[in-house]
Amino acid sequence: MLTKIPKKCRNAVLIVSLLGLGTGYNLPTTVYAESVTQVTQTTNTLSKLEIDGVKLDKDFSADTHQYSATVDNETESIHLLIEGSNDNSIISINDKAITSGTAEQYSLQTGQNIFLVTVKDPSSNLTNTYTVMVTRKQNSQNQLKDIKLSTGKLSPAFSPAVTDYSVQLPNATQTITVLPIAAEKTAEIEVNGEEVILNGVLVNVPVGKSDIHIVVAAENGAKLRYTIHVERQDTSAGKGTVPAQNGSTGSVQNGRTGSTQNGSYSSTKSGSGLPTQTGGSFTTQTKINSNSSQLAANQQITKGTAQKTTKASLSNLTVSEGTWDSTFTSSEYTYHVAVASDTKTVTINPTASYSNSEITIEGGTSKTIQLDDDNKTVISIRVTYDDTDRKTYVIVFDRADN
Repeated sequence: MLTKIPKKCRNAVLIVSLLGLGTGYNLPTTVYAESVTQVTQTTNTLSKLEIDGVKLDKDFSADTHQYSATVDNETESIHLLIEGSNDNSIISINDKAITSGTAEQYSLQTGQNIFLVTVKDPSSNLTNTYTVMVTRKQNSQNQLKDIKLSTGKLSPAFSPAVTDYSVQLPNATQTITVLPIAAEKTAEIEVNGEEVILNGVLVNVPVGKSDIHIVVAAENGAKLRYTIHVERQDTSAGKGTVPAQNGSTGSVQNGRTGSTQNGSYSSTKSGSGLPTQTGGSFTTQTKINSNSSQLAANQQITKGTAQKTTKASLSNLTVSEGTWDSTFTSSEYTYHVAVASDTKTVTINPTASYSNSEITIEGGTSKTIQLDDDNKTVISIRVTYDDTDRKTYVIVFDRADN
């Protein structure tokens, strides 16, 4: 008759029996290994990884260790919510310890922002690292918030959405300082191809009509162009310029005072004579009215006026592609060139009138330029002679519609 052995006794007998097998017998380790692995995986892994209001590129899984997300430029910070699988886990983000289950705020710079999430098991010192890469888009703002001029007044009044302006300048104004102010500090600005510095860009203004081109490049590369059409008063047609008897010139404008090289003169609204020399000065008494004979006399007075001749000019200007709207001449500064819709690059060949002139194309020296993706590309060509004499030619490439 068999006697039933109690459970505890059976276990004791089993252990003794196994010991009797000697050291050459290997105990099964499958159950034990799985138990250790299970503990390790739950003490150094995450149970949650989220960005508040931002979708990750993939759904979270404790076994997936790399994630990414993209946010608009307006998003300056994010809240990163991290939670460990075990309450005893030590969690840090970029080497700074955090509390599991608490949303932490992090500021974002433009471009890539990398967050390394480390989960450590304090009992085993084993760690897991999760990587989260957040890309903040570059700023697309390419408008100005103001244009300041050292002299003259913009017409119409400045507005960020308006890109075309006019300004009237007296003949005496030979230069003007232009200071554009960007709406976004990350934008870069050029005036006639020259980078804008703290105090603006000094622009030489020729007599007659000319253009000043302002190019604003956003952080993401998008460009916006503002144009100021400048008209400097031309006195060559006799608009108030008076030569002295010895050949020097002065100006008379309805009784205002001017000067000559050898003396001074004054004018009044009454009287009817030409300048009379008395010692080192002369007096003009010319009545200015709408009478045609008097106007002819005034024009006769100004015949001897000498104008400054610029040497900063081009004798020739050609392009590798396109049809010009008019024939090039040294005294004309703006041209339109029509190009085919598939034209990507154009080579510009400017020739200076004087050999020691310096030519700058859109802020550099390369003659081959890349056309913009839109249908209009504006390129400035600046000619500098003797450092102070400058003129800017402008070519507007008009791309045909597809």
